[in-house]
Amino acid sequence: MALVNHIKREINAKIVYYGPERSGKATSLRYVYDRIKPELRGDLKSVPASGSSLLFFDFSPFEQPVFGGYRIRLHIYTLQGRVDNPAAWKMTLKGADGLVIVTDATQDARSVALQSVAQLRDFIGSYGLGLDDLPIVLQLNKIDLAGLVFAESTASELGLSGCSACLTNAVSGEGILKALTSLSRSIMLRIGERDDLSRVDGPAAEPVVEGAPSEEHADPVAEQEIYHASLEGLLPDMSIDSPVKKDTLPLVVISDTGIHVEDGVVRIPLEISSATGIQRLVVSVTIATE
Repeated sequence: MALVNHIKREINAKIVYYGPERSGKATSLRYVYDRIKPELRGDLKSVPASGSSLLFFDFSPFEQPVFGGYRIRLHIYTLQGRVDNPAAWKMTLKGADGLVIVTDATQDARSVALQSVAQLRDFIGSYGLGLDDLPIVLQLNKIDLAGLVFAESTASELGLSGCSACLTNAVSGEGILKALTSLSRSIMLRIGERDDLSRVDGPAAEPVVEGAPSEEHADPVAEQEIYHASLEGLLPDMSIDSPVKKDTLPLVVISDTGIHVEDGVVRIPLEISSATGIQRLVVSVTIATE
């Protein structure tokens, strides 16, 4: 579910480009990034993730607030190249509000595509979800090499009947924006059905000031912590814009999911309860010997 920061009046939704190696995920993501107005997007970043490379950025699809004065921001993620550690995909998919399933449209790659979709079902199944629970677009890439392709029948063959499907060429950009637009529309429709937004009728947020640094990236020291928090579901930051009285201080407790230690990194899941509700984040601490 898209996460709402009522203090900043901002909605954060996470989209993941998922697919096998060399299917065109990273090329598609870069094409989208290059087509967005610079003033509406964050930086394109690449970060090591469990032996793979995580590529991501965020952007606002609208220059003006929507949903009763709330701005919406989409966060786009993918893993580049070969992914040897399944935990990297599982972590990247956590908290996703929509998926672009990218696969090679050629018949020769069909068995790889089937295996990729099966693995995807396992990954999101570990979070108690099925593919029917999320907005999904099937992106059949490399159509310049595939000959005649029927999108609907291919989707059915991959076990994705009823899923919106687009024929694309990530190199030329053909169909790339259409696929993302289709998925974004589905995500927006779901957000519009939420009760906590439909009753909101507050003032519009201030317009973005060109050249002003965003709060998320104002502190370089916090970049790695923000990255880990975003992987755990794109949680909004916990900055408070107004003074807090002592009797309204938030209650911070360790989540019942428990502390997790892996590869020298300690992840501490926290739940912060306040008058505005409960927010969750993960504090990551890297342990190294000198």
